[in-house]
Amino acid sequence: MHITIFVYGTWGDIRPHVVLGMALQQAGHTVQVVASPAYESWVRARNLGFYPLSYDVNTFARENASLMDAGIVKQLQTVRTELNPILTQMGLETLEATRQSDVLMTVEFGASLLFDVLRVNKLKTILINPAPINPTREFSSVLPPAPGWFLFPQWYNRMSYGLLHRISWSTLGGARNVIATRHLGLPKSRFKDFQTFLATTPALTTVSKYVVQRPADWDAHFQVTGYLFDDDPDWTPPQDLSDFLAGGEPPVYIGFGSMPDSQPQATTRLMIDAVQRTGKRAVILTGWAGLGAAHVPENIHILKYAPHGWLFPKMAAVVHHGGAGTTAAGFRAGVPTTIVPHNGDQPYWGRRVKELGVGTDPIPRKKLTADKLTAAIIEATTNRAMQAKAADLAKKIAAEDGVGLAVETVQRFLK
Repeated sequence: MHITIFVYGTWGDIRPHVVLGMALQQAGHTVQVVASPAYESWVRARNLGFYPLSYDVNTFARENASLMDAGIVKQLQTVRTELNPILTQMGLETLEATRQSDVLMTVEFGASLLFDVLRVNKLKTILINPAPINPTREFSSVLPPAPGWFLFPQWYNRMSYGLLHRISWSTLGGARNVIATRHLGLPKSRFKDFQTFLATTPALTTVSKYVVQRPADWDAHFQVTGYLFDDDPDWTPPQDLSDFLAGGEPPVYIGFGSMPDSQPQATTRLMIDAVQRTGKRAVILTGWAGLGAAHVPENIHILKYAPHGWLFPKMAAVVHHGGAGTTAAGFRAGVPTTIVPHNGDQPYWGRRVKELGVGTDPIPRKKLTADKLTAAIIEATTNRAMQAKAADLAKKIAAEDGVGLAVETVQRFLK
């Protein structure tokens, strides 16, 4: 079959999708990726087809770093207004890209944008969820859990998924409706139809079963596969990084990946201050925020890039934003984690880290202080029980074959 994988996010989003795409192509399918043009050469080097989108949502995120300091209402309003033309164009380009496809694979957010495209091009859909977002009574969605005093937690848990779906649907409503009414000659789609679509569409939750156990009340077309790790065995570290790692005890990693920052210098000073208070060594990732300084203490190394799979096992602990892929890499490395969630599903992963006993309490980005970061680093690097649990989880994840199970599951869905 001809499979299209639609990805609109960052490197952390595209890498696991491409890993799955490569495995599906090896299984006999033809696979193309629809994504930002920045990823084209990297995807084509892996022998997958590529259809470039004309705009990179990541550019918007970098240019609007101040949104990180705004509330959720302001963030959603911005998506609905300023991002609508961009999202509309992405939908129309995906419409053309999938004219000859049989299957489209994307995250649920992508499906809510492309809902009418899927129907017009008669595409079988398989959702790829980096976090559990299929309804269950056993635990809540990525939204905050019910308070302890709440009398009907199972009802709340299932209701939280409906609310999440509603947010996704309404946030992308402007772009989706333009695609339907102005370009496809269709009436506006109804949320009720989208709910039916989600209830009956196969979905892979690409997370370890030791991190998220498959709920007993899920239908058979909702499956947990394991992680889709992207390794880069040919990557060679720069000499200054190798020298730093060899120069002392394992350092602590601190980085917020693709999260922009409206005050990177202040955030860098906060990180350096916290590290100095602990007496530890640290690697600070510059990331999209542009963290770092011209002059830093000898016990701190400023890093532009290193694969998580290579770097994290060499750390004493990892402090990051809580993206699904970065969190998975921390689990796999077997070292304690501290998550500083910014938005999206990151608060969920912060809670999950704590629940599993493999890391500290999360520190919401807006509440991050040098005192709190200092305490988290000390706890993560001295708590023996936490370190043992992190190492044990890593062993379990290493025994899984997430890619193999995902391909097997997709093949079964396509029969």
